[in-house]
Amino acid sequence: MTNTALAGEDDLYDFLWLDPDKSVYVLQNKIYQKNKTFYADIGYVNALSGSFQDTQGAQLKAGYYFKEEWAIEYNYIQYANSNNAANDNVEFVAEVAPFVRRPLNSNSLFLIYSPFYGKINTFNQIYYFDVSFGLGTGTYNMESNLKTATDPTQNKFETETYTPVQVKATTKIHLNKNLHLGMEFLSTNFQAEDDPSDQNKKTWTRHNDIIFSIGVSF
Repeated sequence: MTNTALAGEDDLYDFLWLDPDKSVYVLQNKIYQKNKTFYADIGYVNALSGSFQDTQGAQLKAGYYFKEEWAIEYNYIQYANSNNAANDNVEFVAEVAPFVRRPLNSNSLFLIYSPFYGKINTFNQIYYFDVSFGLGTGTYNMESNLKTATDPTQNKFETETYTPVQVKATTKIHLNKNLHLGMEFLSTNFQAEDDPSDQNKKTWTRHNDIIFSIGVSF
């Protein structure tokens, strides 16, 4: 003998027997625990700042969750820059190089806070994800033509080093227990001279990156 049970979206369980003044909560177990785990990622960096440059890069990062919601992370980014069409147009029309400050590399240490986790159900497949926020600092190496931007006969770049304030937000999607995909927004903030005609005046400036990564956890 066999029994067949069919259920559809219209087949809802009747909870009318419950006290209407009471609420029902469902507590789900957390599938991918982070406490006392290491992770390492490699990523592709696309810069969102810079009017006269196309900037991409590569990211390496590694971290350790000393608690379920807190981690320490080391982050290294190497950038590659090239002049874009706006830079070429200014040089052609004005016959002078525009003021450009572009990133070279960065070494940073972050404190990571991961307060949110959840899941996405698509095509009968459940994907688990975490959302985290980071605050960090380190060394941020850049180069600019600040000293020669006002001289049409020169266009010399010099290296600059800053100690930034960096903030970021990251979404990590778990493919399985050890493999994950990540998408990160990173904002690097520092004080620098932004006016070639007044090189003694410093203002807060910002460089933003979006980073797509793949990594392992163990």
